[in-house]
Amino acid sequence: MHTAHGSEIAAAARLEAVNLNLLLALHWLLAEQSVTSAARRMGVTQSAMSRSLGQLRELFDDPLLVTSGRNTLLTARAAALAAPLAGALDGLRAVLRVEPTFEPASARGSIRLAATEHALGGVALELALRVRRLAPGIDLTLEPAGRDVFAQLAAGRLDLLLVPAVPSQPPGLARASVLEERFVSVLRRGHPLRWKRLTLRRFVELPHVVVHPLGGESEGTVGAALRALGLERRVALRVPYFSTALRVVASTDMIATLPASLVRGASARGLDVREPPLDVPGFRLEAVWHARSNDDPRVTWLRGLLASSEQR
Repeated sequence: MHTAHGSEIAAAARLEAVNLNLLLALHWLLAEQSVTSAARRMGVTQSAMSRSLGQLRELFDDPLLVTSGRNTLLTARAAALAAPLAGALDGLRAVLRVEPTFEPASARGSIRLAATEHALGGVALELALRVRRLAPGIDLTLEPAGRDVFAQLAAGRLDLLLVPAVPSQPPGLARASVLEERFVSVLRRGHPLRWKRLTLRRFVELPHVVVHPLGGESEGTVGAALRALGLERRVALRVPYFSTALRVVASTDMIATLPASLVRGASARGLDVREPPLDVPGFRLEAVWHARSNDDPRVTWLRGLLASSEQR
């Protein structure tokens, strides 16, 4: 008959028999979903990581990573392991951390950040330049924020997110305001309305280019504000990217109403920035991180850069 105490002893014995480097390899295999990328993260050869994967498959009696066409997917067992394993390894890193402070000029390591297209263009690229200048030994990876970014953050694949504020987020996450964003309207500098006031009537009559980052045909913030006034604009073009909208405006007589942070320096690109002739509600951009990173000096420093007045 097995007792609870006996089960604990058996579990401890299994842990004692495991090469803990295998658990680190497992973490990066699950986070990267790629033998090649995991090997690069650990600084080992691809063949060495493949051997580790083989040992892990035997240890867990599960394939862990499976190939589906050109994609590599996690098995259900692997997906269940990702978040608790990331948390356990973060605890070990805290134990082993010997530097009580973070010195950017001499720091080494990497930070992975995901952001929406708006955040990439309005905040993250400027942040990357500051990181390069202040902490040249830190490698910063910027990537687009997909639908599963919160799961990636929980699994330890991402260190920080830059996303618009949402009413609710998964448990275990912390967040801080980065930017209060407002909307501005943009015309090309040679537009027929260049020397005229942008009235509400003219605004509605102009052909608009609208950005729908996730596709679909929702009316958007501007459309909702107009509908509240009993008005409707003509949406002549829908595009998936803000950068595309700016290029279209620069070469046509269309108008776009976009987050202000994306059109900094617009005059240098031949664009005329106007205040919209109606009240268009803005939104808040937030930095989001996992609570286990509260004491991570790299993430804390990066959050400080985002919060500083120079970044705004």
